[in-house]
Amino acid sequence: MSDSPSPVRCDLKLVYAGSLAVAVLMIAVSVAGILYWRDLYPASQAASSAGSDAFNLVAILPVLLLSMWLARRGRLIGLLLWPGALFYVLYIYAFYVIGLPVTVLFLPYVALVVLSAYALIGLVAGIDGDAVRQRLASHVPHRAAGGVLIGLAVLFIAMDAYAVVDMLAGNKPIDIQTSTPWIVDLIVECPALLLGGILLWRRAARGYAAGAGLLFQIAALLIGVPVSFALGAFLTGSPMDTDTITLLFVGVVPLGLLAFFMRGRGSGNMSMIPGHDTHAR
Repeated sequence: MSDSPSPVRCDLKLVYAGSLAVAVLMIAVSVAGILYWRDLYPASQAASSAGSDAFNLVAILPVLLLSMWLARRGRLIGLLLWPGALFYVLYIYAFYVIGLPVTVLFLPYVALVVLSAYALIGLVAGIDGDAVRQRLASHVPHRAAGGVLIGLAVLFIAMDAYAVVDMLAGNKPIDIQTSTPWIVDLIVECPALLLGGILLWRRAARGYAAGAGLLFQIAALLIGVPVSFALGAFLTGSPMDTDTITLLFVGVVPLGLLAFFMRGRGSGNMSMIPGHDTHAR
């Protein structure tokens, strides 16, 4: 067992239960979206939505389950990635709730947003940021990682603000499909990236606790857009959208910085988690 203090300061049984419920619902809605995309999604959103369902199923769900399993076995990196996976779920299904027509999946989407939000709050509240900082401070380039999070937040705010002003000026028609990204970005994504980036830049304890999850989440979003379009084109027989491919290269940056969390003491074992045996097996 490590002599370092445990980075978990309370029992996480309810967080595990909520996260498992999120995983089960993700499987259900993703499979439904892939199989019945013609009935569930409007033609203009079919490829992107079905592709997003596939990406959630093959990429995000495994990370969520793996991070929970690693955290259960006492691996710090699991505890750090777990909030990022939940935050991704919160973001993407908030997008579904606001931007898609109401169907039989509307209430499951709402449930995913609510469950992921409460599980995320409980998990973040249960992480001891000082203990995490003690383990990672000498391994993580805090200014580079924090700067990337801040830079991406500012970039998204500027792009969304420009688009809103342009639309209000009457240059483009206002519709929910177009405005959904701004709503979710400005309410959910950008505040978290900006605050997390500032905290990490300043070497605050909460910055180290949130940094890995935020880097994973934004990398998954950036990489997930072109991958989802590619998967959607395959599933629906639609033309491939190549305009978003550059996002792959942008997404590699936070993914590369995430490696420092994984290569440092974030890959080591945690001390005993309250209520669980976290000895390495």
